[in-house]
Amino acid sequence: MNLSRPDRLPRLDALAAAYVLGTLSSRARARLARTARTDTVVAQTIRAWEQRLLPLAEGAPPITPPPQVWRRIALRLGLDAVRPSERGPWWTRVGFWRGFAVASFVAALGLALAVLTPREAPVAQPIVVVLAGPDARPALIATVERGSRTMAIKPVAAAPVPPDRSLQLWMLPDGAPPRSLGVLSPSGLARITLPSAPDVALANVPALAVSLEQAGGSPTGAPQGPVLYTGRIERFY
Repeated sequence: MNLSRPDRLPRLDALAAAYVLGTLSSRARARLARTARTDTVVAQTIRAWEQRLLPLAEGAPPITPPPQVWRRIALRLGLDAVRPSERGPWWTRVGFWRGFAVASFVAALGLALAVLTPREAPVAQPIVVVLAGPDARPALIATVERGSRTMAIKPVAAAPVPPDRSLQLWMLPDGAPPRSLGVLSPSGLARITLPSAPDVALANVPALAVSLEQAGGSPTGAPQGPVLYTGRIERFY
């Protein structure tokens, strides 16, 4: 299939987005990667999605696991037995890292085999919305599977919300006023039940928005406060 044809560019854009997000099936992923090596339009579309989603990784704060996490890993890998001659914390000992390296290699090999083994594409493909502020930096991510009515909202780098205010999520349908999907938690984390299946509830809805409203949400059923974040709805099917 020639994905560079003008009438197939929307399909290419969806495939490239799924490729970068990692939701594309292994067979389709390998096929698109082969095409990108010889088709500059495909390669440029993939690079554009990589640049668009790169801030998601940059916005996620690093987390240092507590010592008990490493201890459980060592116990699960059978690395808890240490010779008496070895001193100091177990995570600094040569024996631990030698064993951990071997175990990591085996785990990586198994993961590679699992990823490279052809499998059928999943039945349910996601709808993804990256909600960003005026600076284009992602603040929230909304996802919903095609076969589910539950939309999950996760914060990436949302600004703090004053205690007397609420974040409210809105659909922005074509040719119609915004419709509320619900109020989010102060952090932006939420699970919202759509009024119907995604293909119905989000039909003719190209984008979502989040506004800052009074506590509990807008009393009028329409946005009253400033719009903080907006994002286009990307369908990967």
